[in-house]
Amino acid sequence: MATIITFPSALEYWLSEKGIPYHFHFDRYSSRVKNKVVLLSNTSGKDLLHSVKALDFTLPVHLSVSEHVKRFSNSSVVFHKLPTHLPEYSFYQIAESTYIASPEFCFIQAAAVLSVPELVLLANELCAIYVKDSTEEYGQRRREPVTTTYSIRSYLNKAEKIHGLQKARAAIRYALDNSNSPIESRLAALAALPLSWGGYGLILPQLNLEVKFPKAAAEYMERTSIICDMVWIKQKVVLEYDSNLAHLGIRQHYADKKRATALTLAGYKVISITAEQIRNFNTVETMFLQVRSALNMRTHKDRMDQYFDRRWDVVHKLLLYSPDNNNMI
Repeated sequence: MATIITFPSALEYWLSEKGIPYHFHFDRYSSRVKNKVVLLSNTSGKDLLHSVKALDFTLPVHLSVSEHVKRFSNSSVVFHKLPTHLPEYSFYQIAESTYIASPEFCFIQAAAVLSVPELVLLANELCAIYVKDSTEEYGQRRREPVTTTYSIRSYLNKAEKIHGLQKARAAIRYALDNSNSPIESRLAALAALPLSWGGYGLILPQLNLEVKFPKAAAEYMERTSIICDMVWIKQKVVLEYDSNLAHLGIRQHYADKKRATALTLAGYKVISITAEQIRNFNTVETMFLQVRSALNMRTHKDRMDQYFDRRWDVVHKLLLYSPDNNNMI
């Protein structure tokens, strides 16, 4: 008998400290083994309840079963029919006879219930280099991404006849790798989303990229490069987020100014936003318009006004009303 954990329980796994610890790697399973999983799950729903008790998930746990299994729901478990058209790499094995929907498969499943802006944010978090961890001082720690935007796109290209697929394909075009905090994930989503979807329609940046200095900037900074939050290399524009946690005291303020000066010496236009500014729609709007100008992107007032209400809604939903806004990182 196999237990197959599916969305949204599987998504909880990948976005928490449970998913792929530093010291452990799970093997991906091909479609041949996937079909074997379907066969193994051809058992009674009540029998699967026994395995749920051993899983450390928020209740109810969501499980997939074959179409032959009688599905039901209670306070402990919800059963879902397993789609028949699944690409390779739809599951990981995380324990003996226990499988979990892959991050890529979760992304399609999430598309059935999330909006496009929410999906872009979800992809940014799945492809991030951090994970929320309650045992760490600032509530997060660094880890290898559980997937990448390339892996998600490749999976979506192979998928067919799955509810949410078209919306997932639309959203992944605006997702970015290597976010290093929840706020970065949200700012990146707003930057990349088109105006018609409530974003700012910027050229896609790179996150947490190493910017190398020419001689003058390197001598001033006393180092050859730095990592910047959001970078447009070709246009030589940098957006830096100054958080409450990472930027404290006079020394850090001096270090921030020195970074900005070094980047300017290297030919970059530097735009920054603070934790306080990010709590206000008008300052967020002003900051992104400054970035558009720095990127030499024409901003047509009529078009901006056309989507103002949608932008207001998405900025508030993704950023201003976010729980992460109460604990800036």
